[in-house]
Amino acid sequence: NREEELLGQGFDFAYQKTISDALLDAPHSAAEVVRQGEGWLAKGVHFLENHDERRVAALLEPDPHRAAATALLTLPGMRLLYDGQLEGETIRTPVHLGRRQEEPVNEAVKSIYDRLLQVLPQSAVGRGEARLIQAEAAWEENITHGSYLLVLWQAAPDDFDLAVINLAPHRSQCYARLKVANLATHDWQMVDRLGDERWDRNGEELQSRGLYLDTP
Repeated sequence: NREEELLGQGFDFAYQKTISDALLDAPHSAAEVVRQGEGWLAKGVHFLENHDERRVAALLEPDPHRAAATALLTLPGMRLLYDGQLEGETIRTPVHLGRRQEEPVNEAVKSIYDRLLQVLPQSAVGRGEARLIQAEAAWEENITHGSYLLVLWQAAPDDFDLAVINLAPHRSQCYARLKVANLATHDWQMVDRLGDERWDRNGEELQSRGLYLDTP
């Protein structure tokens, strides 16, 4: 694709419009699009909006907007947020104009970005080593695992963050095989950074079966 061609010519980074388009127009296939480009994700410039793209808040309701924003901000590589995106602006103003129409702040969208930008600096996202995790079927005939985008970030041997994004408009389930050294040697406490839930998990079970996920 065009991104790989640019990187092959010596560019340090390349816009990842393929991923952006998938997140906005075909979220059911976005996880697969990301996996196909795993080799150059860290050299990608990831975005949902820019000066000549559609406004996300004009396209997506808050729930799918949250999923797309979480995916964007937890991918390895360079991540861009455009002027007005965090406030949920819906009008795309041509950059050559010296004025713009004022819009009220979309509080639902603003709360999404406020929370993500508060939590992510406290995590390993953007600091540790990133790995894509392949979601596996939770049980036979359940195909909802295909809608998951899973990114594991690890900055310390006994500490990691797993970004879990369900890109489907329905509840989904899967098992995540965590690529963590010495996973089976002790138990783990999983903490939902965007919520207030905690789960204790046995390391040997995580090693043998994976982490079970059931998310909206």
